[in-house]
Amino acid sequence: MAPRFKVKVLQTSKILKNAAIISIVLLSFFLVFFSKSDYLLINSIKSISSNTITPITKVISSPLNFISNLANEFNQFKNLKFENKLLQEEIIRLKKWQTLAIQNTRENRVLKRLLNATDNNLKLVKTASLVNRNDTFFSKLININAGYESNIKQNMSAINERGLIGKVIQTSPSKSRVLLLTDPNLSISIKTVSNGLFSIVTGVGDNKHLISKFIKDDQIPKVGDIVVTSGTAQIFPVDLLVGKISKIENDRFYVLPFVDFNNIDYVQIVTSK
Repeated sequence: MAPRFKVKVLQTSKILKNAAIISIVLLSFFLVFFSKSDYLLINSIKSISSNTITPITKVISSPLNFISNLANEFNQFKNLKFENKLLQEEIIRLKKWQTLAIQNTRENRVLKRLLNATDNNLKLVKTASLVNRNDTFFSKLININAGYESNIKQNMSAINERGLIGKVIQTSPSKSRVLLLTDPNLSISIKTVSNGLFSIVTGVGDNKHLISKFIKDDQIPKVGDIVVTSGTAQIFPVDLLVGKISKIENDRFYVLPFVDFNNIDYVQIVTSK
């Protein structure tokens, strides 16, 4: 009995050994197969992702990107608008400084001319600036910021760098009222520089011209003749520049004053020496 049992055990062991070998071979085959199939599956998933999921992702993210870009552009526009506002404020500030500089330059130029306006026959009483004006058709007046505390008196002459402006008609401690040449109520005695023809002129009322009301010996001067104060009435000093004759009509002539009465900033109050 022992030998048969031994043979059976050896046969069983051999069968198990062969089965184990076959199992190992099959397991190896399945492992290799599943490894290959897993690689193909991953590639298939990748292909599906790149062909399907990626376009969907782009479609979904496109509005987000558009909104993000729009927000960036809005912020840039907002910054540009703020910078533009700052530049506009800077331009306004620079324009104010430019206006002030031009005004100061103009005033300095006028004052410089006034320093050289008074000749040796005149005595300078006071240089004053215009405070306000009272222009109507029947009255041409200005007020200056100097009065009898500055030794200004009635009937003193007011001039600037271009010529005769008018005469003082009223004073207060710190202000004076000046009647302009163009006032219809003011008459002045003049003469032509070229031949000394005497006449009397008065204001027309347009703030631009003077018109003759008396001509000595009826001798009409020529257009373009320069006229100055004659000094005969002893109101204005002699030889103050008045203007030039601009036209002659119906035996009367018109004088265009040298002074621009619409742009008076400073005046000098003078008298004869």
